[in-house]
Amino acid sequence: MDDHQLTPFDNMTHTRELQMLKTALPYMKGNQKRQFAILIKYMELQNTAVLFSQEDKVLSMCSVEENESNLPAMLNALRPFCTSKELETVDMFVNVFSMLETWRDFS
Repeated sequence: MDDHQLTPFDNMTHTRELQMLKTALPYMKGNQKRQFAILIKYMELQNTAVLFSQEDKVLSMCSVEENESNLPAMLNALRPFCTSKELETVDMFVNVFSMLETWRDFS
């Protein structure tokens, strides 16, 4: 699991400035940390609201094809964020969906 991997959503809502603030956060004093952490999350929320106000941009960047099987695709997209135990479960579900798809094709 890569702790530094960003999702497409993160890439759309994060800025270089926010990343700099997050990097500086551990070096701040007690109460400053809390205030800046809240400020950072507020700024991320603002960026998200702005992003979702541009519906055409969001739809084109966050959507998958209608004909694509969403659940197996979502499970495969989650793989980089899973622990090894979680990967076993994800793989089991992907295999079940694959078998169901094969069975559906033969029926």
